[in-house]
Amino acid sequence: MKSKYIIVIGCGRLGSELAVKFSQNHSVVVIDKNEKAFSRLVNKNFTGFTMTVDTNDMDALKKAKLDKADIVYIVTPDDNLNFMLAYGIKMIKKEINKEDLRIVARVNDPMKKDLFQRAKLELFCPIENSANQIFADFKGADEL
Repeated sequence: MKSKYIIVIGCGRLGSELAVKFSQNHSVVVIDKNEKAFSRLVNKNFTGFTMTVDTNDMDALKKAKLDKADIVYIVTPDDNLNFMLAYGIKMIKKEINKEDLRIVARVNDPMKKDLFQRAKLELFCPIENSANQIFADFKGADEL
């Protein structure tokens, strides 16, 4: 598998885990507005780079080399920020002629999925994914 250039926006519990796992085989930049968030990467074999950036500043995000990225994961705990970032990066990718850039945004509230889908944004919903997994496990237990 060819090494990818991956940007992770948000270095909370989920973002830090993604950054550590991806950094083992890929080039990773993890971005957060709070420098203290990067403490989650200490002692976890993170081999990527960190950037303290105001995530509301789209020009600052360009410094993460969006033009070189293969994929951007937007995983802050704020659905509104995730939507704004995903939509903004979607517009930037047109400006920089990077149509193959994949943008994946976290949606915490399942009721907000429709907003992301109408904007044609790729998303994942940890709450819904967890519920589906628990339900699948429960159904499997029923068959024992």
